[in-house]
Amino acid sequence: MKQYILYKTRRAVLSAAILIAAPAALLFTSCNDWLDVSPSEQKKKSEMFSKAEGFRNALTGAYIRMKSNSLYGQEMVCGTVENLAQHWNYTSNSIGSYLNTYNYRATSVENAMTAIYNNLYKVVADVNSLLGDIDNGTLSQDDYNLIKGEALALRAFCHFDVLRLFGPMPADPGTSPVLPYVKEVTNRTNALLTYEQFTRMLLADIDEAEACLKKVDPILKQSIATLNTPSQLTDNYYGYRQMRMNFYAVCALKARVALWTGNKAEALQYARTVINATTADGTKTFRLGTLNDCASGDKVLSSEHIFNLKVTDIASTLGSGTTWQKTQSQLRTQLYETGTTDIRYVNMWNYVYDSYWWTYYNYFVKYVQTDNMPALARNVIPMMRLYEMYLIAMECSSLSEANALYVEMAAARNAPSVTITSEEQLRELLIKEYNREFYGEGQAFYAYKRMAAEKIYFTNEPGTKDAYVVPLPVQESVYVNE
Repeated sequence: MKQYILYKTRRAVLSAAILIAAPAALLFTSCNDWLDVSPSEQKKKSEMFSKAEGFRNALTGAYIRMKSNSLYGQEMVCGTVENLAQHWNYTSNSIGSYLNTYNYRATSVENAMTAIYNNLYKVVADVNSLLGDIDNGTLSQDDYNLIKGEALALRAFCHFDVLRLFGPMPADPGTSPVLPYVKEVTNRTNALLTYEQFTRMLLADIDEAEACLKKVDPILKQSIATLNTPSQLTDNYYGYRQMRMNFYAVCALKARVALWTGNKAEALQYARTVINATTADGTKTFRLGTLNDCASGDKVLSSEHIFNLKVTDIASTLGSGTTWQKTQSQLRTQLYETGTTDIRYVNMWNYVYDSYWWTYYNYFVKYVQTDNMPALARNVIPMMRLYEMYLIAMECSSLSEANALYVEMAAARNAPSVTITSEEQLRELLIKEYNREFYGEGQAFYAYKRMAAEKIYFTNEPGTKDAYVVPLPVQESVYVNE
């Protein structure tokens, strides 16, 4: 029998947590020194978490790490994961060509996947470091519930994306150990858990995060507009809740995870919680974006954002109108009919004619920054949006309710609706919608995998386990014979 032991993950997770509280000098020590934590460094960490500001800064550090290019600043949004969904053109012998053929052993692909894997666990380490001291009595009750709730939610969020990429097919996860669920900073090896064990711990974190944030999150009572106005807040740390793992972001994550694990009743319950969310005066907390939003420069449809990340250098990573492209004929053949008024095509793509190849190319411009865009839409990347909650509700409810929801969704997108008459038609429509809606947001590949789709748009590569299950990075694992 062979067993995977994740030595590298252990080292990366521990070192990331130590670096949160490390002085500048420690940042330049060798990798071999990372595990040698001196009493003085332990003392500095203890001092850091002796004040509320230390906990707040540590949590902010986790959000900042999430914005790195190897994570949600690029590769998990427009880069690597979108190539797996066949969303971009590519040149021969490029990383895109290997990703589009699911060649996970190409060196460039292994490097990209290793960076994603390691950095997701480093975010986990960031929050585990503060969670290890959260009960030391430093924090007020409100700060305790807010910070603990967000930290647990981030731990779950990152673990879930590890599972969605590197975990087994949810339709047939098996009983073998698959991944570690890391809950503490330690120099011990993190044991691999079965899918059932992993998802149980994941849901436990989400449940505890929900309980904490339900007690204190101002998004339950105040509007997004109010929370984004510092002059109306007594403590700015409690503002800008869309940019944090707020209560409704936890509910949205719960809906995602429940759907992944096949609990449609719970997925529907939590999707509806977000869809029906209102402030104390009855105003909708989130609303579907429309053509008017696009006309105002808001192509990311910020009114739908349940959780987003603000990335100040977005123009250099996601905002190039020529970096992310697909041929016009592919888009129209697979996703959009000729003459469509769908705002996802009309407003989020530009096109040019290549006279050499006699081909029109469409360039993705969702993240291109313009002078007229509203502040809430500027430099933000959506992590979870209201439209996804509608799709989850469609999938988990009756056909009559699915039709009612889709009429509302199609109207918001200025697109024609169809009448859904069978579960198979619903399934095909959902796959198409995940591609149309979340182009450049890194969600379509996960939809294919969750549904075990045999057909993937834009490719003749079959939708099989070999395509959908990304192998653990080679340098993360060593075999131990038993």
